[in-house]
Amino acid sequence: IISKSLGSDYYKSKGVVKKMVDDYSGQVKLDDGTIVKLDQSHVETVIPSLGRQMLVVNGAYRGSQATLESIDEKKFCLNLKISSGPTRGRQIQVPYEDASKLA
Repeated sequence: IISKSLGSDYYKSKGVVKKMVDDYSGQVKLDDGTIVKLDQSHVETVIPSLGRQMLVVNGAYRGSQATLESIDEKKFCLNLKISSGPTRGRQIQVPYEDASKLA
């Protein structure tokens, strides 16, 4: 959690998005077991090591699971290969903030 406005108890806490509540907020289970509803502006994504699973959290492929193929540091983008759903196998490029490590 990157927002200080939520209080010192939550600031810099880590957790996992369990489900999306609407287009802009999700239910997050914090490492201490607390479940909170957070707006997307209060959290940041995590980029795993190459070959690990990610979840696309924004854009046309939102909700799709994908494998991290490479990182384009010059464009601040991730090169992913969709690993589930009807677009399985498709190669896509998304900004860093549009995908996160899948826990």
